[in-house]
Amino acid sequence: MFSEPAVGDKFFGRDKVLEILSKRAIALKDGYRQNIALTGQSLAGKSSIILQFLHSIKEDGFIPIYVEVIKEPFRAFANKFIATMLYSALAKKGEEVSVDIEFLMERASAALPKTYSAIKHVNSSIEKEEYDQAYSSLLELTSTLKMESGLPCIVILDEFDNLEFLGIRNPFVAFGKVIMVQKDTMYIVSSSRSLAIRKIISEKLSLLFGNFEVIKVTNFGARASDEFINIRLSSFDTDIFLKKFLIAFTDGNPFYLNNMIRRIKDIAIKRMTSYVGIDIVAEAILELVYNSSGTIHQYLMNYILELIDVKVRDLHISILVSIANGRNRQSEIARSLRVTHTGATDALRRLSEQGLITRSGIFYSIDDVMLDFWLKYVYERKKNLLVDGALDKTALFREDIVAYIGEFENELAISTADRLAELFNLFSNELVSLDMKNSRMPHFTKVEVRSFADSNQFIAASFRGNFWIVQAYERKVNENDIVAFIRNVKALDCKISNKLIIPIRGIDENAKLLAKELKISIWDSRTVNSLLTLYHKKRVVAL
Repeated sequence: MFSEPAVGDKFFGRDKVLEILSKRAIALKDGYRQNIALTGQSLAGKSSIILQFLHSIKEDGFIPIYVEVIKEPFRAFANKFIATMLYSALAKKGEEVSVDIEFLMERASAALPKTYSAIKHVNSSIEKEEYDQAYSSLLELTSTLKMESGLPCIVILDEFDNLEFLGIRNPFVAFGKVIMVQKDTMYIVSSSRSLAIRKIISEKLSLLFGNFEVIKVTNFGARASDEFINIRLSSFDTDIFLKKFLIAFTDGNPFYLNNMIRRIKDIAIKRMTSYVGIDIVAEAILELVYNSSGTIHQYLMNYILELIDVKVRDLHISILVSIANGRNRQSEIARSLRVTHTGATDALRRLSEQGLITRSGIFYSIDDVMLDFWLKYVYERKKNLLVDGALDKTALFREDIVAYIGEFENELAISTADRLAELFNLFSNELVSLDMKNSRMPHFTKVEVRSFADSNQFIAASFRGNFWIVQAYERKVNENDIVAFIRNVKALDCKISNKLIIPIRGIDENAKLLAKELKISIWDSRTVNSLLTLYHKKRVVAL
């Protein structure tokens, strides 16, 4: 685990996910078992959520077993599982505990004799190198413990998809067979490879698909990120545009955001100033992202080196660099790298399975915006820069990042309507994925920003005599806004093929239902930012 999870006072937000986990734990006590799968980008906070749940849960009616699954021999995984299970079970009984597995086994021989006997059977299979049998018996231990202690277990397998690296034959099929009959154990599994875990659940655990509630853990939203920044930088003055820049630059990823803020504070304190300006933010990026010793630089380098097999590393990293530089269609990637269509297809599929990229219609994008930035402005520049000497390269990067922040500030000066009009002008009949559905973005012949009779701006985008009428809102949208929008649209003298609203700061539930009833399309801020990314434009940050 590259970053220590945030627990207790360090934990921030995530109330909805914690509420779901708590409800499912309480339901387990009442005999209802619902397994949960947490998916999301690496370092988005899945482990922090799980450990905060264990830290804060008030219920005593279950035994928690948390295991981080890593690429290691099965024997090591089994020892971790057994030690964690015994530690929790013995602590619940008020027994003395230790992190030493031999001590725990000795205590269990008297306090939990049936469980102790079952563990001995698992260890016997391991000694005989009958790992497949030992694996199934290991998972069955929680049922024995439930019968003996009267308490159900909640087994948490962090980075669950790594079970495939334990040397077990068909680990997920064996897992599924055990939990199908194991009604008294609840499983919470997590994975940073969203596509991989969904494939495991839908294919290898197909009979259990309905028993897994899949929850996607996203980065902090704009307002949560802003609150996070305000709390962590409460003693410092920061321009609003720099807060927005930090949110867009980190995409609200807790690991990136926390490291950036911590470094910004350190630099400001060192310079004996309470004002955080562009120079301090640029210096923090230089130290964390550009310098080889920087925390974020090291994480990103280790991340791609660990995920990408050495045999295909050059090609796969070149594809990532291509996408980061805006060549994000398969045909463009294949042409720029001079690889065959089949070669590009295979590589893109593998990168998707590893959770590094996402396909949206004909486009590909890098899921991690920091990785996208690092590949373009750090990795590729360091690789190709002809100027020798660390000081020269550092100075050049500092200039790049100051210019990059300046570009962001200039974008903020443009109205949301004008920025969206620029986006619509880039559409050229491409297929993209919006809310899990493929949609075609028309090649508009004319895109204009106009005003309704009530002075509110809207976008009129036309193609072949048809119009898209689009209104973006800088406030949370309510029912009255929907009524006003429909009234304004009806007053227009044109053939309308799509009525679209863009609630940058959200929409209340009643307004959403009314919009659906009136056949009004809705693009939320996440959808808009996805499109802006695909078409190489700066993201919108609405606080």
